Order: sequence, then C-alpha cells, then structure tokens
Amino acid sequence: MIDASDISYDNLWASKRALAEGCSKRAAEESYGTILGATLSAMFPERIRRAVLDGVSDSHDYMAGGWSTNLRDTDLLFAKLAEYCFEAGRDSCAVYDEDGPAFIAANIQSTIAKFKHNPIPVPGNATHGPQIVTLNDLKLFFRDIVYMPLLELPRTAQILHELSQGFGTTLSAWKRDRIPQRGQPLSKRCLEDGPYSPSCFSGAHTWDVTYGIACSDGLSRLNQTKEQYREYANKIMAQSRLIGAAWASIQLPCTAWHARPHWRYDGNFHNETAHPILFAGNTFDPVTPLYNAFVMARGFEGAGVLQQNSEGHCTYASPSMCTGRALREYFQSGRLPGSKGGLEDWDGYGALCEPGRLPFDGYEKGTTPELPKGETDKKLWEALVSLNQVWP
Repeated sequence: MIDASDISYDNLWASKRALAEGCSKRAAEESYGTILGATLSAMFPERIRRAVLDGVSDSHDYMAGGWSTNLRDTDLLFAKLAEYCFEAGRDSCAVYDEDGPAFIAANIQSTIAKFKHNPIPVPGNATHGPQIVTLNDLKLFFRDIVYMPLLELPRTAQILHELSQGFGTTLSAWKRDRIPQRGQPLSKRCLEDGPYSPSCFSGAHTWDVTYGIACSDGLSRLNQTKEQYREYANKIMAQSRLIGAAWASIQLPCTAWHARPHWRYDGNFHNETAHPILFAGNTFDPVTPLYNAFVMARGFEGAGVLQQNSEGHCTYASPSMCTGRALREYFQSGRLPGSKGGLEDWDGYGALCEPGRLPFDGYEKGTTPELPKGETDKKLWEALVSLNQVWP
C-alpha cells in the first residue's frame, strides 16, 4: 500500500485480502504492518505517495519493547456486547435481559465470577471424549474473538448463557477445534520433530518467528528481573480483565532473547512524506486502540485519520461502504477523507464512518448479505465482505 499510483482498484482489494490472509489473527503480526509502514515513512518520506496504516500500533512503545499501549479499549467490548444484545432482542441474543444493557453486563460478570471457581465437565459422545472447561479456556476464547466481534459475539453470548446454566457444550466444541483431531495420521514433519512440537499441531500459530522479530526490534530485556516483570505483568493485567494475562506473556520470551539486530531504527517517527499518510482504526479496537492512530498521525506532516465507528481489529473487522469509498478515493486521487477538524480533538483531516452491519443482526460467515439500504456499488460491498471473511 506504499505506492499505489499505478495500482488498479481490483488489485488494491486483492492485495489487501492477501495481506489479511497472510497475517492470520494475532496483533503481533496484524499490527506489525503499521510498524513497518511508520518506519519506512520516517526513513524514506520522499518515497511515500500513498500509505494507509490500519489498526495502528504505537511504534514508540513497540520499539521500546513495552507492549503496554494496546489494551486501553479492550474490555469495553463487554459494554458493547450488552448494548448490541439488548438492541437485538431475546430471539437474537442468548443473554438478553429485558431490564437493559446494565443488567446484561452484570449478569455476564456474575456468570464469569461463578465459573472461576466452578469448572464444568462436558460428557463425551460417539465422536469425542469428555472434557472439562475452565475459566482459562474462556479467557483464551475471549482473546480470539475480540478481533472479530461482528462474527463472534453471537457465539460468545451462547457460551455465556450455557455457562450460566451449568453447561459448557459450545465452549468445549471451540476448545476441541483448537487441538489436532484424533485418529488422523501424524505428518512426516511431526514424526521427525517429535511429540508436542509445533509441527504436530496442524494449522497452529507458531510464535517463534513473532518473538524473534519483536524481541529483536525492541530494547533488550536480558537484565529484566522477575520483580520487574511481575510489576509489568500486573500493569498489563490491570488494563484488561479479558486478555491482560495473555498479553503480558508476549514480553516474557524477550527476557531470554540474546540475538540483536545489526541495524535498528532509533528515530522518533516524525517526518513529512511526499503525500500525507492516512491512519485508520476502529472506535473500539481491542489491541490497537484508536488513540494510537492519533499518536502516530501527529508525527507525520498533514496526515489524516479515518475512524470507523465499530469494534474489532482493523477496519475490515466490520464491512463499511463509507470506509471502502474513503480508502478507494484516497488511493485513486490522494484526497484524505473528511475535513480539517472533522474529528473531535484532532486538528488534521479526519472522518467518521459507520459500519454496514452490526453484531446479532444475522450476519454470518460464508454468506454475502444484501447491499445496505441506499447503496448501489455491489462490487465494492462484495470486496468488503470478502475481506471481512478471510479470517479463519
């Protein structure tokens, strides 16, 4: 997306889809592109004729090895779940309460608190053995679904409802899907590498590469003490009850990572590019908060910010015709969306876009819903939906 002066509209969306497919579902990979984009833009500003950085990481924090500015909005997803659930009604949301969103949120918290001390056994059947689901399983589930709430909040509500009734069927099914299927022959690579090696987990995410990049990019953590790490972990867990514990573990491997890069960018991410950069983000992004887009935009002369009023990681977590048109216009003509002062507390160019679909409204993976009311650009809508659904 760095130089799109001769890229066609079709190729643009094909490139974005390929990027999303390759990046999988972890913030360390997904958001790393904005680190690369900001670094390239700071080092070679004269070569930047178009650049969109979507789902923006705080490059200053990342290069310091902090991973401490990612979770400021994560737990707001609980509040949004309650709001959407109440709006959708009893027939669409399993944890609906007629007394309103506050009661729905309180019921969810009560269910989780009870589940913490009461893990639930799930009986086996003809295709799988018995399991026990625990609070740790629920937290791992939360870490996965916060990236794509448009698709995943209905299943989240179903899981929470079942837990409140003392059942764990849906959570158990999700847990089984995360591990290799029994009865299938092991791959040659698995046999060579041995049991419990990453190659024995078909489709599993291998974090070795992520740690190698992140620990080398950031400042050395070899001298970090256990007490210092404990203080850091407590700080991160205080930011998010949903995924704070899992997020704090990202920094842990760096305390034993010895390799250092020969060349490392030590600049301040400030420059004037040949053409202004467009930063984009959702109102409630669980791992790259919108706040980071403004932090980074202030370092690049004339940059704009596109805010999509939705949840999830990156704007394509919810298809939006408004966002799609804005990005297309920017790449084709260079015009930043909105106007100066178009967003609150931001004096540069900014625009606010609404999503085309909401959680619990019947949107499902594997389907292409009808065009939003009043829209006519079918090709753009299909591209946006396709991009949204490439996630596994």
